[in-house]
Amino acid sequence: METNILRWIFFDEHKHWDRFVEKYGIRIRPIVIKEVEKFRNCGNPKNGFKLLVCEGCHDIRIVPYRCKGRFCTTCSSGETEEWSRMMAEDVMQVNHRHVIFTIDEGLRVIFQKHRKLLKPLMDEAVRIVQEWFKKKFKLTPGVIAGLHTFGSRINFNPHVHMLVTMGGMKQSGEWKTYDYIPFSMLRKQWQTVVIKLIRSHLNEGEKKKVQPLLQKAYSANGEGFYVYAPKQKGNVKVQLGYIGRYIRRPAIALHRIEEYDGQYVTFKYHDKNDGQEKRETLTVEEFISRLIVHIPDEQFKTI
Repeated sequence: METNILRWIFFDEHKHWDRFVEKYGIRIRPIVIKEVEKFRNCGNPKNGFKLLVCEGCHDIRIVPYRCKGRFCTTCSSGETEEWSRMMAEDVMQVNHRHVIFTIDEGLRVIFQKHRKLLKPLMDEAVRIVQEWFKKKFKLTPGVIAGLHTFGSRINFNPHVHMLVTMGGMKQSGEWKTYDYIPFSMLRKQWQTVVIKLIRSHLNEGEKKKVQPLLQKAYSANGEGFYVYAPKQKGNVKVQLGYIGRYIRRPAIALHRIEEYDGQYVTFKYHDKNDGQEKRETLTVEEFISRLIVHIPDEQFKTI
C-alpha cells in the first residue's frame, strides 16, 4: 500500500487526479500538470535508478531517482533542509529579524487571478525595507525574501517573509547595528504600495473590475496592511531553519492529513485568530483545487 497519503489521495483506485484533469482540462495551468505528474512518478525505478553494491557482502540496493519537483512532498522537505544549510554558510553571522508583509484578505483573489503580480509583490516589500534603512541610517541591510502563498487552511494567501540583518554596511564600509523597525509607518507605506502595484499592472478593464476591492481594502485598514517582525532569539542558523520551514516546505505537511476515506479529506490546522487547533473536511476535488494553486509558475523564483 502507498505510504505517502497525498500520493494515495491523488492517484489511488478512485483516480481523483485523472478525473480532475478530465473535468477542468485547459483551465489547469500546464506547469501544474507537469509538476503533479512528476510527483506521481517520483521514486519509480522505471524512470531510472542507482545500483549500489557492497564490495564486502555483495548486497545490492536499488535507489530510484527522485523528481526534485516543486509539488513533491518528499523532495520539497529535503530541499528545505539543504536550503537552510547552504544559506547558513553564506549569510553574515549577525543578528537577523524575521519580517512578514501581508495583504488584505479581499485582495488575495486578484493575485490568484493575476499571478504576474507575485514577483513585484516580493520586490516591493524588499524595496520598502531597504529604502527606509538607507534613509534612516544611511546603510544597506541584507535581505533574503521569500513568497509564501498559502495559509494554514491551504487557502490562497500571498505574503512575503524576509530575513533582515539587524545591521548594514555604510558607504565607508563600516558595519552599523540597529534594533528598530517602524511598524506603523511601514504598514501604511506597504498598503499604498500594494494598491498602486495592482493598478499599475492591470489594464483599464481589469482595474475597473477590482476597484471596489481596492477601495474596501483601503477603507477597512486604517493603520495599513499588517507588517510583523517578531523578535526571535538564537543564532542565524536557527532563524534560517525557522524561516526555511515557511518558504520552502510544501503547502501541507503530510502529518496534518488525518483522514481520507476515498471521497473526503480531513486535515488539522492552527487557527491564528484564536490560537486553537482545528480540523477541516473537504471533498477530494476541493482539496486538490486548494493545493495545486500554490504550485509556482514555470521558472518562478519563490526566494
